[in-house]
Amino acid sequence: MQDMTYCWNETVVPKKHYKKLLTKQLEEVVADSVSVSMVNAYYKTLVEFNKGNREWYVSALLCIELGINPSKASQQELEAVNRATLAALAGPDGGLLAPDLKAVFDQAMLGA
Repeated sequence: MQDMTYCWNETVVPKKHYKKLLTKQLEEVVADSVSVSMVNAYYKTLVEFNKGNREWYVSALLCIELGINPSKASQQELEAVNRATLAALAGPDGGLLAPDLKAVFDQAMLGA
């Protein structure tokens, strides 16, 4: 396997990596697959919500993160969420991703 990987893209992968993956329990493999499938289902749903109305989408995410149920929120809480939503949308990239989370992602992509 190590040789096959190297031939594909001249990538060197240590033998211990393959051994670790091949000795995984079937339950772990299934759990990983289910996890990816569930994240994908959530992703597809959220992408559609985001396409529908970006402001409502951001407001809903903020409510989740802040632990606010919109149907039970006070007017003051709703106004605060609205202000936070507008601030997020007015930001340089119009997104919600904190710079430190983006840095973690970028580092992981570089293999750090």
